[in-house]
Amino acid sequence: MMKMPETGLHNNIPSYATDRTGLCTGTLIFGVGLRNEPATLAGITHLVEHVVLYMVEHLPLLLGGVVDDDSVKFHATGDAEEVAQFLNAVAVAVSGFSSVPEEVFSREKSVIEAEDPSAFCTVSNGLLTNRFGANGLGVGYLGAPATTGMRLAEAVEWVDRWFTAENAAVTFTGRIPGSLDIRLPSGKVPLREVHPQVIDSPTVVRSPKAGVALSLLVPAEFSSLLGEALYRELTSRLRRSQGLIYSVAVLTTRIDEYRNQLDLVLDPLPANVTTAFGAGMAALDEIAKHGFSGEAVKFARNALQVELAWEDNIASNYLDQMAVDGLLGRSTSTLDELHRRITTQSGEELTRVLNGAMSTLVVAVNRDFKIGRKNAAVFGLASDPFDIWQRVEDQGAHDETVVELDGLTPWKHKSSKATLWLTPSRLVKRKAGKTRSINLLDLAVVGNRQCGCISLMDRRGRSTEIVLDDWKRAKRLRRALLGSFPAEIVREFPEE
Repeated sequence: MMKMPETGLHNNIPSYATDRTGLCTGTLIFGVGLRNEPATLAGITHLVEHVVLYMVEHLPLLLGGVVDDDSVKFHATGDAEEVAQFLNAVAVAVSGFSSVPEEVFSREKSVIEAEDPSAFCTVSNGLLTNRFGANGLGVGYLGAPATTGMRLAEAVEWVDRWFTAENAAVTFTGRIPGSLDIRLPSGKVPLREVHPQVIDSPTVVRSPKAGVALSLLVPAEFSSLLGEALYRELTSRLRRSQGLIYSVAVLTTRIDEYRNQLDLVLDPLPANVTTAFGAGMAALDEIAKHGFSGEAVKFARNALQVELAWEDNIASNYLDQMAVDGLLGRSTSTLDELHRRITTQSGEELTRVLNGAMSTLVVAVNRDFKIGRKNAAVFGLASDPFDIWQRVEDQGAHDETVVELDGLTPWKHKSSKATLWLTPSRLVKRKAGKTRSINLLDLAVVGNRQCGCISLMDRRGRSTEIVLDDWKRAKRLRRALLGSFPAEIVREFPEE
């Protein structure tokens, strides 16, 4: 088993290392990630990571960068001296970021688009967006079409704020060589905002994602064993017994010092989505009430013991987690504590934890399959259509900015009887006798797409696309819409 890391300071930067010899992995970590980005700059940390790697990736090493919720990591594996050379070069690139040529900055946007065209072009909410909206953890799972319009000056300001010695750490899975000499600019310890949940009671939402997903907030110390045990229970019931799914993807996201979000993503065929929702909820309810099988708990323990084999990559991940936790002021469980949990957490404890977490349940179902309010209520779930277009009666029928449209210029749809109005406070749509509206003050990002469409996303993370070519007097409508929003929330978006 890996010994506990040696901690220290390297040029006043926290360091975490082991005393192993031979090939090693070294990582320079900054405590900034997806959860720190405003919605108007979603994707900026990823873009900075790409540009920095472009400046150093000519080195003959296995190297790369990773951006996650809480951090960005630049890593390389090889001879310790060569790894140190890479980390030194990363620090030089960060320190000189303001001198990056515009053509390099623009080119890396194209590389990011090639990496994931869908995320680059599309706004699409995920489970964390459902729970937290277009803030904090919710932002990183909305896609990043705002990358298109990001300016080099904005990236330089981002680097100046977050990529500093006070927000950095270094890890080595071997001894730190004397040639390591990371020099980073000094700055203030960054302020990390805490955003409240927008859903705080059991709810089913309509989602653009395929299939069905179950999301819970659970105590961090139980999330690993609980996730593996639920994986076993759900695959046994929904796959082996009923043939509704192929598998269950288990995803864990750190929320804070004490809680994780545990997501269980089911993959039924479209014909089985509604049935899989009911079967998944029934299974979760039954486990919470009657407990886990001994076989599921044993499976979970075996699965985690395999993960804790502490091969080289596991050692690197553990060091990196210590470094990130240190930057964010969180504690990291020791290796002994991790092993103790695997062997001592019982099925009864997991049942109590799951039972307590049911009050935080958010269920996402593909929006092509409507789960009625009555069906949701059977499982104690409220129903949220998660639609940016809200019914007028839900917003206040006496609101004159919504109801009193006389005298305002209407825009007519070219091929239907739909009509739009733009009031000082709302965009109103009437179609098939139903009136819905979007509160302009609720909007977080307005995407001015290169194809002429306009993308609207509110602070809940709900979005819509207005295809202007579908409307009469499209040019006037475009000018009127874009003129209704503060300039700071209007961003250039790519073609969809």
